[in-house]
Amino acid sequence: MYRYVVIDDEMLIRKAIIKKISSLELPLAWVGEAEDGEEGLMLVEREKPDIVLTDMRMPVMDGVQFLQAVTERRSEAQLIVISGYSDFEYTREAIVSSAAGYILKPFDDSELRQALTKAIERIEQTRLSRRNATGIELELDLVRFATWLCRNSDDETSLRIEAYSSEPMRRLLSAGSFAAAVALGSVTAAVRLPEGCVRFLHPDMPGTTVLVCSDISVGRQAASSKLYACLAGEEGVVAAISSECSSVQALPRAYREAVSLLESLPFGRTAGIQRAEAGRGDGGKEADGGAEWRWSRVEDFLYELEEGNEAQALRLAGELFAEFRSMEVFTMRRVRKICRTLYHRIVEHLGEVHRITPDSGLETLSQLSYEPDAQALEKHFLQLVRDTVAQVPSRTAKGAELAQQIKHYIDRHSAQQLTLEEVADRFFLHPVYLSVMFKEKTGETFQDYLRRIRMERAKHLLLTTKYRVDRISVMIGYENTKYFYKVFKKETGFTPADFRQRQVEG
Repeated sequence: MYRYVVIDDEMLIRKAIIKKISSLELPLAWVGEAEDGEEGLMLVEREKPDIVLTDMRMPVMDGVQFLQAVTERRSEAQLIVISGYSDFEYTREAIVSSAAGYILKPFDDSELRQALTKAIERIEQTRLSRRNATGIELELDLVRFATWLCRNSDDETSLRIEAYSSEPMRRLLSAGSFAAAVALGSVTAAVRLPEGCVRFLHPDMPGTTVLVCSDISVGRQAASSKLYACLAGEEGVVAAISSECSSVQALPRAYREAVSLLESLPFGRTAGIQRAEAGRGDGGKEADGGAEWRWSRVEDFLYELEEGNEAQALRLAGELFAEFRSMEVFTMRRVRKICRTLYHRIVEHLGEVHRITPDSGLETLSQLSYEPDAQALEKHFLQLVRDTVAQVPSRTAKGAELAQQIKHYIDRHSAQQLTLEEVADRFFLHPVYLSVMFKEKTGETFQDYLRRIRMERAKHLLLTTKYRVDRISVMIGYENTKYFYKVFKKETGFTPADFRQRQVEG
């Protein structure tokens, strides 16, 4: 509702205006009336109305003086002049005062409605502009504050309160006690924040919300209690709240304490709020307990990856995460550490067989280090398994089929300077593994097969072209012509020239 007052020296006219306005069914609420400009000015200062309807010729303080005074003291109020005179001076003053309307008595309902509607529209435009400006200021302040809070790991950068211009941030930073909370997911977007609290998405941890609250009280956990009250009212919230601190400069330590508390929650918890013990003040640096743990199926898991069995590898990984969820000793921090260790075991093991390294396109490692959500962490790990299997050739080519693929590759590239190591790297295999497997499946060693293909190509060129022998040597992959002569004679019993001559004569 928009609040309005009526200023006129005639009571009957005031009552008539109020009655007319009530019949227009506009969102307006009458909050007072006055019979002269001086009384009207006191009314405006006391009630702070949105709209002021005023006469121009009044005792004590006339309309001209009244308009000037209201414009100076309450510039946001919308003025509507109602007068029985069309005097130029009155009209000019109404224009100077940016009045929403100038209505001559007597007037009808449509004129009054038009003036009031215009006043309401101007009020909304002013409020919208103010909200937009305030929203932009707050958004910029939150970005600045989030960067300082979440990336100030060594407490080297002090917060400069004067750098913040939005009213919510100034109220927050000028209080006496502070606390921070870290919550998972976007569920906190629905939380109704109490006075003195701000909320923003973590700049480096997707899916994580940071809340900071302050209170004028000191030493009574007022700020942390406000955070707990607003988070506890929401279902499915997983969050941690720091202990109280009495200085805004100590907020980064409080934030890190909340992060550490969140990581100490049992893996897979779907709801719960962890609060720091009052006065502990350890900055959340407590170590993650628990005895050394080894996964009993790790060798089976590595074998399935080595063989490229995606379904079996994913099944074992699923069993691993089910075990994490079954015991509270597995915290988020501990599970992330296990996942990182297991990733390096995968790389080390498959590097011996298939030459998979951290640079092979496994891009989810960083997510295993920073992901705060249990479900998302499991999703990233399973994706890592899929990415790994995708790079194991045996996933789609087993035994003889893989050997055929390698033979086909040699056939097409035999004229190049091929080596066992280069071909092994091309198929993500260890050279020793390729050599043994190729001999087993084809009956020839890698070098024997490459040499045979080159000799067959040399024979074809000798018989079908008039190219010089040294040119043919280069064309089939031998830069050294003398070496080509030696290999060719060993394979055929003739020199290249003799072979060509005998075939022509025969």
